[in-house]
Amino acid sequence: MKIKVDYTGQCILIPAGPVLDKLGDADGTKLRVLLLALANPTAEEEEMCDTLNITPKSLHNALSFWVDAGVIHLDATAPPVKKNAQKSSTKKDTAAAKKESAAGRVAVSRPRPVARAAQLPHYTSEEVASYVSAHAEVADLLVSCQQYMGKLFNIAEVEIVVGLLDYLHLDSNYILLLFSHCKKMEKKSLRYIEKLAIGLFDDGIMDYDELDAHLQAIEDASKLEKQLRRLFGAGRRSLTAKEKDTFGRWAGKWKMPYELIEKAYEITVENTGGASLPYCNAVLEKWYQSGYTTLEQVTNAITQYRHDRDGAQDKKGSFETDDFFEAALRRSYGDEGGKDA
Repeated sequence: MKIKVDYTGQCILIPAGPVLDKLGDADGTKLRVLLLALANPTAEEEEMCDTLNITPKSLHNALSFWVDAGVIHLDATAPPVKKNAQKSSTKKDTAAAKKESAAGRVAVSRPRPVARAAQLPHYTSEEVASYVSAHAEVADLLVSCQQYMGKLFNIAEVEIVVGLLDYLHLDSNYILLLFSHCKKMEKKSLRYIEKLAIGLFDDGIMDYDELDAHLQAIEDASKLEKQLRRLFGAGRRSLTAKEKDTFGRWAGKWKMPYELIEKAYEITVENTGGASLPYCNAVLEKWYQSGYTTLEQVTNAITQYRHDRDGAQDKKGSFETDDFFEAALRRSYGDEGGKDA
């Protein structure tokens, strides 16, 4: 495929090397920020946020990304954005918002998009009805959202869906993914969805694929925590700081599947007589350092170890004195065993 570019008019110069090196890690927000920064390098923070409809936090994250990549450099002597800039523009923005009603958008009194509030703005019943009437696709979206929540929405709940569309500018597929996630997490409150959506917006997670990956990680961690609660007998009580840290490490950094943790738990009980969290963590740490990610790999490694060891006798499942675990257990379990055994 050959692409022809129309170079008439003003062009944007992009340093190809460092940009292409980081292109695979750059999301839509980072790319938009880069293009605007290259097209208008003297733009102030407020102007950039307004143009791209992003928060200052998202802007700073994107600029830091390109600074670290060596693509741009920030002028530390540039004057800061005036604190009263937002206040002076509020009346103008409100007036502009009212003019947008002719284009199908709802005219509501709300802060400018770059200064997102902790909650969505209030819409009257007439404004909600006007928005739904002007956007045919919203009716189908509301039906799907209500099916996910298993109930009919009242006007306040419909107002939240309208706010996600009109205020945060989220598309229907993005919103449906949020509702699907909340159904899986058994979160039936639309106020929860509202706070979740605003938090995601502030973190710059606006792309559908990014959202999918982010929510999947949350769901996987939640599922694993429930399994670990049952395994270690935590029940419904609050986890200790030590448990949260350890479970989080297994699910996050180490990405341990449940069957590996379950195997390590069995080894722990066999050798300590109880559900020792430090001992179990030491076994898993050894497997993580060895690059084992499946139960089959661990089983094969143990079998091969025993087969290769000269004069080895069948130890009938005892792992405590095996060289395979000894160093890790002495270092990790020995250091912590007195604290949390």
